[in-house]
Amino acid sequence: MKHKILIVDDDDAIREELLEHLGYKGYACHEASGVGPALESLRKNPDIAIVLTDIRMPGRDGTELIATARDEFERDLEFIIITGHGGTEEAIKALRLGAQDFIEKPINLRHLHHVVERADRLLHLRKSERLLKESLEAGAEAKTVEVKTLLEDLQTAYEEALDLLALAAEYKDPETGNHIRRIGAYSRRMVAELGWSRKRQELIELAAPLHDVGKIGTPDAVLLKPGKLTPDEKTLMERHTEIGHRILSRSTHPVIRLAANIAWAHHERWDGSGYPRRLKAEEIPVEARIIAFSDIYDALRSKRRYKPALSHEKALGIMLEGDGRTMPGHFDPELLETFRDNSDAFANIYAKFSD
Repeated sequence: MKHKILIVDDDDAIREELLEHLGYKGYACHEASGVGPALESLRKNPDIAIVLTDIRMPGRDGTELIATARDEFERDLEFIIITGHGGTEEAIKALRLGAQDFIEKPINLRHLHHVVERADRLLHLRKSERLLKESLEAGAEAKTVEVKTLLEDLQTAYEEALDLLALAAEYKDPETGNHIRRIGAYSRRMVAELGWSRKRQELIELAAPLHDVGKIGTPDAVLLKPGKLTPDEKTLMERHTEIGHRILSRSTHPVIRLAANIAWAHHERWDGSGYPRRLKAEEIPVEARIIAFSDIYDALRSKRRYKPALSHEKALGIMLEGDGRTMPGHFDPELLETFRDNSDAFANIYAKFSD
């Protein structure tokens, strides 16, 4: 069963649009024009679990709504922030207060549905975790068929939640297609060849697709620009590494912590010429080195607004020999050698998840 939603915005037209769209998607919705009415609605409707709220409203703003609701209500609530252009810092503040995600105006309804769907899944996941804990505390045997099934369901739901978070960033850039799935598969294959345990292989496969989650905070005018970026635009683009780290580092879960390191350092280079911190060699976390390698290979193979797709053979040549822009010195030598010996596996993964 889908959780009920409260839509909070002082703009009547936006509330009406969201009510209609989410109602069509099967969600029961309430609405409020400001923080006061929103809190009253939450008091009267204990089954509301997802709150979509504008940041800037007359009087108290959306961050105050989150802070007050967190203090007053003990029940599980997921907050999704709606912000106009230029509101990234406010959105980050809301994320620190416990908001799950944010959506920029004008609202992309397709993206909105995925964000709401992810929040709904996370609520179900936490409910299942509570039920499992209560069951174990009541003396249930951890190895019964019922508990095993529940644990499997929890893992599936968690993996889907991570996938949806990654997709939230990918929807900002429609040309990427199956990019995030390929990155996870490349990375798992690479670490398997390096001798990592099955558990660590699973962790990096889950974390890798979140490498570009910080693009949520990159203005569309920069992210989707067909031509060369100006120096200022390039600086804005490069900030996605820091935004991704700030979002993901809020979590204590091993996968998300791993993803935070990846998001921050996946554009660093072995020779120190990357960004944002110009780390070099083993200063770069190994998980970020692996995703950086996978990301470059996939970028070479994929068609973009500014370049054609390259064959596996051409991409292999550039990675191993360089072309002036991409050079072997950018990569961990051990990874480069592993790639040389297993390049056919990368080609097969690209073919399997081709756009």
